[in-house]
Amino acid sequence: MTRQAYDSDLTDEQWNLLKPFLEKPHPKGWGRPRQVATREVVNALFYVNKTGCQWRSLPHDFPTWTTVYYYFRRWTKAGIWQQLNHALTGDCREAMGRSSEPTAGCIDSQSIKGSSESGSEASGFDGHKKIKGRKRHIVTDTKGYVLGAKVHAANEADTTTAPELVKAVFSLYCTLIILFADLGYKEPFRDWLKATFNIDTETPEKQPGFKVTPKRWVVERTFAWLSRHRRMSRDYERTTQSSESMIYISMIRIMVKQLFPTPNPWRKNEVWSPLYNQNTLPVT
Repeated sequence: MTRQAYDSDLTDEQWNLLKPFLEKPHPKGWGRPRQVATREVVNALFYVNKTGCQWRSLPHDFPTWTTVYYYFRRWTKAGIWQQLNHALTGDCREAMGRSSEPTAGCIDSQSIKGSSESGSEASGFDGHKKIKGRKRHIVTDTKGYVLGAKVHAANEADTTTAPELVKAVFSLYCTLIILFADLGYKEPFRDWLKATFNIDTETPEKQPGFKVTPKRWVVERTFAWLSRHRRMSRDYERTTQSSESMIYISMIRIMVKQLFPTPNPWRKNEVWSPLYNQNTLPVT
């Protein structure tokens, strides 16, 4: 890479984490040699996700936007983002001294405003939140790492779409035994969850005013993590599949920065990593 680095670029250590998933050779050796640097494609995708720019507005020192978008769609259809998210979640949990397979999770949804682009598929009006757009439905572990994501129209009830999301999550994490949820996940869904996967559901008691709910607040923090990426400020994607990929890309960027922290731009000779519950770590 000969260009000047952007804040969203991967370091060498971070790229080595992602490279095995993104540069898999064909099992029979078919195909011509790649003419574009895969790392630069990923840097461009992280730039779009972090800054919120349009595909056609990518800086000229990245590969062309058509090339970047081609790889984005190719990896989306192949399920690469889910595979990366799954692998990095296990790495982060093990780095914290936990098992790579969680036994408890949190489920919730977030209504997000749509755009003229996202209105072409799965768009609706959430009468409770007074928002026209889509819902981001996610399951996290108790540390806030996304285990699975589903994007659907904002007018669809959580309990209607939750079963499909839980099925996808349980196929990856069959160790789950309990889900923390809010009062919106009513009795029929809880009974189905117990009968189908033997997963218990814990919901808080209804209380007046606002109070932080123990254990379940981490999923709200995850939504806050996602919203710090400007592409996630509202839903700009034409398809729900692309919207789900952007959720995974945001989390992948968060996790690689936690596993291999980057220098703190405000303090020299220090780096910051929330993974180890420390404010500073020495730069090596």
